[in-house]
This record gives sequence, C-alpha cells and structure tokens, in this order.
Amino acid sequence: MVNNDRAMERKGIGEGMFEIEIDVDSLKVDSVDPVFVAGGVRLEWNGQVFPHRAWTDAPLSVIGSLGAAIEHIRAGRAEADVYFFEGPYFVKLSATDSSGEEDMVRVTGLRDIGSEEDGEDLAEIVADGVVPLREVEEAHRRTMSRLITWCEKSGDPELLPLLRRMNRL
Repeated sequence: MVNNDRAMERKGIGEGMFEIEIDVDSLKVDSVDPVFVAGGVRLEWNGQVFPHRAWTDAPLSVIGSLGAAIEHIRAGRAEADVYFFEGPYFVKLSATDSSGEEDMVRVTGLRDIGSEEDGEDLAEIVADGVVPLREVEEAHRRTMSRLITWCEKSGDPELLPLLRRMNRL
C-alpha cells in the first residue's frame, strides 16, 4: 500500500522533464567481476530530485534497472520498478492512458517504510509526476553514452561490453 495523501499535497502532479544525473567524477570501479561501480546518481523529474541531490549508490545497477523498466513498459506491462541499492528507495514507472500522440508514464519515487502485520508492503511517495516515456528513454540513452565515454577515458575497458549491452534502448 502506498501512503500518498501527504505527498500529493506537498508535491503536486504535473508534466515535465526527466533527467538522470550521474556524477562521473565520483564514479569508482570497486570490482569488474562481479561489476560494482559506486558514485553519485539521482533522478529528476518535474522539478523533483530523487532520492536526493547528494545520493550515492551503484549507478550501473540503477541505470540497468531503469532500462529494464522502460522495456517492460514498452512491452505492455502496467508497472515496472527501478531500484536503488543503498537505501529504502525505488521508483515505480506506471503506464498511463495516453490520450495524446505521445506515450506518457507516471514516475513515482517511493521510500519503503516496512510492512503491515498482514505482510502488505508500505511505501511513502517522495516524488511523483507524469512525463513522456520518450523523455525517459532519451535520458537513458544520454546517460549510457556518458557512461561509455567515461569508461573509455577512465582506463576500465573491461566494463565496455557490459555498458554496450545496457545501451540497447
């Protein structure tokens, strides 16, 4: 169950831009096999930042789960999740009824707050809004391009095959 009454009052819902912010200067390759890269990563949409401006995580994993979520929505699924790995945060992409020419998606940033006695998961909405799915896809492509360039310049060519596979959208 999602507790969204307070968040809806605070944040409002509108249509707007979607961006993926990765601080490439902060990226650090901790391991190539298995792959683990740490660094700053966050999502921004409709003037909202999620999880927050100074968030650090596993950017490749976050971007990978976003790519999978986009594919699921494009394949007709009603919802798909994007995972952050260093905290209780995740993003839910939900297909919307697109009455216009463009496919739209609701982007809901959630903080997991536990579960009820009956086992139902609880989450609080931290950020919410509707954006064109095309903007999410374009942001993913731009970010993958930046990551590939970073990898080529950073001296970690072992990661290139993985990044090129992730750049399939």
